Amino acid sequence: MSDSGKQLLNKPKTIERSKQIEPNSSFSRNSIFTSNNEKNNLKTEKKSMEKTTTARLSFRNKDRINALVALKGLDSVDELLDVLIDEHEAILTTDEKRELRTMVSIYEKKRSR
Repeated sequence: MSDSGKQLLNKPKTIERSKQIEPNSSFSRNSIFTSNNEKNNLKTEKKSMEKTTTARLSFRNKDRINALVALKGLDSVDELLDVLIDEHEAILTTDEKRELRTMVSIYEKKRSR
């Protein structure tokens, strides 16, 4: 073994301490696990009361819906569909809105039988 190899093996290993690193910001555990937004709490309560179902759709539409949920920062596909349906209903005429309410009530009655 060469002299430089022996020096590397015999050299005492020391740990040099650097300055203490401080975080830029801090957090509390409570703020992570609790929601400050009462609107989210109401939606959670509403969702827990409602039954869910499945819908058949193409993989293309499934991917598009999931991408929109992620892009808009929504909690679920159901929340995205609520927003989209509300926006679409807003542009309906008065007669179309009345017909829509009638059709929805028919579907609800069918399901409750």
